[in-house]
Amino acid sequence: MDQYKLGTSFCRKIYNYGGACIYVSKSLQFNTINLEKYHKEKNLEICALKLNIQTKNFIIICIYRSPKGDFIYFLTKLEIILNELNNISNEFIICGDFNIDYTKDSFRKNSLDSILASFNLFGTVKFPTRIFKDTSTQIDNIYTNIYKLDFSVYPVMNGLSDHDAQIIIFTDISISTIKQSFSLTRKIDGNTIKNFVYLLSYENWENVFMEEDVHIIYNNFVNTYIRIFYTSFPLVKIKNVQNSKPWLTKGL
Repeated sequence: MDQYKLGTSFCRKIYNYGGACIYVSKSLQFNTINLEKYHKEKNLEICALKLNIQTKNFIIICIYRSPKGDFIYFLTKLEIILNELNNISNEFIICGDFNIDYTKDSFRKNSLDSILASFNLFGTVKFPTRIFKDTSTQIDNIYTNIYKLDFSVYPVMNGLSDHDAQIIIFTDISISTIKQSFSLTRKIDGNTIKNFVYLLSYENWENVFMEEDVHIIYNNFVNTYIRIFYTSFPLVKIKNVQNSKPWLTKGL
């Protein structure tokens, strides 16, 4: 992710497997928004920042709410936050894992929709975001009030989570990008492949087999596998060579 930088984040200090973060393109200027007084692990894990694009201020919010969290706390504090931030900007994009299944009608779904609708915020994700065996749920969403701009939303299977990613693209927003003089690639050759196989063969996977929760098992497996992968195939910089002659000539 060499073209992006960590804009803001919330990391758990007590429990495992949670948190939220926002990465921003290096070509964009932004200001972080301090929401520390509202953080409460499992109940409301949130981070936010403000982007200025084309003379408009966009508030980007990322949220994680545990299914075991206090729903009333989450709902109450979210409304307070939106009231505060509404004075800064009226352009909102709120995304994250809310653990409220939108494929079913429920009190929690209706309560969240009611609060968000009071700020003219509506969900854009209309497809399942977590598919497991014979079940599917829509517990992740992207809410926005920027309906005057054309946008599209679609899922992406990223292979790093048991949730599919969601991507929203605003076609009316044009952003200039920074041209990199180098690119990053992983060093994959005979030696690094042998080292990868060697490290995998000596991994005991104790943190996988000792667990019973399928979510924890999956996360532990992926975390261990990726750690070994990154160790075996480190990133190296390669200078981008610009060819001044994009054609080929041959003398006769």
